[in-house]
Amino acid sequence: MSTLLGYHFKKPLVIAIDGPAGAGKSTTARALAAALSYLYLDTGALYRAMTWKIIQEKIDPDNLSEIASFCEDIDLSLTVTGKKTEVWVDGVNVTAFLRDPAVTKLSSRISALAPVRKKLLVIQQQVGEKGGIVAEGRDIGRVVFPDADLKFYFDADADVRGMRRCKDLKKQGIKTNISSTTQALKTRDFKDTSRKLSPLKKDDDAIVLDTTDLNPDEVLQAILKEVVRVGVSCPD
Repeated sequence: MSTLLGYHFKKPLVIAIDGPAGAGKSTTARALAAALSYLYLDTGALYRAMTWKIIQEKIDPDNLSEIASFCEDIDLSLTVTGKKTEVWVDGVNVTAFLRDPAVTKLSSRISALAPVRKKLLVIQQQVGEKGGIVAEGRDIGRVVFPDADLKFYFDADADVRGMRRCKDLKKQGIKTNISSTTQALKTRDFKDTSRKLSPLKKDDDAIVLDTTDLNPDEVLQAILKEVVRVGVSCPD
């Protein structure tokens, strides 16, 4: 049983947040997980970790046989300390490398590969099987957690998303500008929505939230209202 602001939830919820890059998924998911004392699962970080390792191993993304073998052998895990989630690959903490430009450029392509998606699907579902989780990422509600208690689909104007992402990258010490960042997002949007395997799109039962004109706290409050509504009324 979980408690938030005096409300008693009948069971630990699985909350899925989907949508394009820069729509505010990560910011909201982290804040929501902290408010609920839930685990925060950044599925995009898992795909980026796989991408980083593929780059390090100099594996050809077009060689599906080699990719499949790689996926069988890789040891990928998450650790949570307080509010901080770290990603480990074969015993190495790769969290600091996940936003490297080379990883960002290749991650959408890697995430479309069937062996990679199959490997990470199992890992993600194992993490969320007991509930008490806020998971964000593409196809998180449609494929990974189709029976999630709550599903959200965030969206925002591409230029606004570009500004947000540019700001985040600069905070990480990565040199970029709004124009190139926005164009990169638009390119990724096209790849994600047009890929054959698990394309990015809204699930039919997802709650849509346009975050273009909302600040992070306004987004969080809107989400919390739905969490309280569902968490209080859901069956044991």
